[in-house]
Amino acid sequence: MNTHASAPALSRLLLGRTRIVAAWIFGFILVFTAREYPNWPGIVLCAVGASLRYWASGFLRKDSRPAVGGPYAWVRNPLYLGTYLMALGATLAIENWLLLALVTVVFAVTYHFVILDEEVKLREIFGAPYQTYCALVPRFFPRPWPATSESLMEVNPDRSHHRFSPELAGKNKAFEAYATFAVIIAGIVALAFTWKTWLS
Repeated sequence: MNTHASAPALSRLLLGRTRIVAAWIFGFILVFTAREYPNWPGIVLCAVGASLRYWASGFLRKDSRPAVGGPYAWVRNPLYLGTYLMALGATLAIENWLLLALVTVVFAVTYHFVILDEEVKLREIFGAPYQTYCALVPRFFPRPWPATSESLMEVNPDRSHHRFSPELAGKNKAFEAYATFAVIIAGIVALAFTWKTWLS
């Protein structure tokens, strides 16, 4: 088997609509396997993921400088981390351990290629500052402490980019994360209620 040829093919597959299809499949399995009302630890973790996505959206600008403020001082891909925490929280909420393991594996494989592809593009767009940023901040698993303000100023000297912008969060449709959170939890509750009331 030619692994060099298969990797780009797999990358193209995962960078297409596969993520959207996988999300719909996950949502279907999640909701229709719920038999109990969601537990609080799962709900809280899912809400934390949605909040992380909202927070990160208030710093994300598509211009000539990397995002370094807020969660971007801890981790380079806070939006993807937030998505994973939401999925993890949702599966934890219904205590579906098989689905939790499956989500983790699928997410790791899919977003490995997604993030690598994006990093190539970001290096082309931002050049040396992005290289410096990569050396300062981890890719996906955040450190317990953020990169220093001084070091991040070397990456992006625009101080306004280091502050959260509600307008920018709105422009980036940040509230969609909370809408998704509400739909997931409401769907689980509705099906659990239906199962207990009509199907048990």
